[in-house]
Amino acid sequence: MAIETTPSEFGDILQRMNKDGFFVASVLASEDGLPIASAPTPSTYDADTIAAMVALVKDFIKQTQTRLGLADVDEVSIFVNDRSRLICRYFNAGTQPFVLTVLAPPNQSYRRVTTRAVHEIQAAWEANGH
Repeated sequence: MAIETTPSEFGDILQRMNKDGFFVASVLASEDGLPIASAPTPSTYDADTIAAMVALVKDFIKQTQTRLGLADVDEVSIFVNDRSRLICRYFNAGTQPFVLTVLAPPNQSYRRVTTRAVHEIQAAWEANGH
């Protein structure tokens, strides 16, 4: 996968999304788990680790879809004890599959903010001739 859109362009989108959604951290990754851009606030979250974990989740989803005959999955949310969430949004920009992952604090709405970021990422990707 050749990424010609600058990671800083994607990083700017993630920074705005984190601010608007009060997210702890976010990572844009390829479906293979390669981090493309990240926007953690000062924290202990490592973008490479998050991206690799997201690839494992994607593999699990594909196996589940195949075995149960499910339609495509566009989102997975993992809740932790304090009600914070790890949210993985799966989408394409052109023909390129991406995963947008955010760490959201407890009881924080996220869908509208992440949808806006997905649209911005898609527009940036397509504006660069992909």
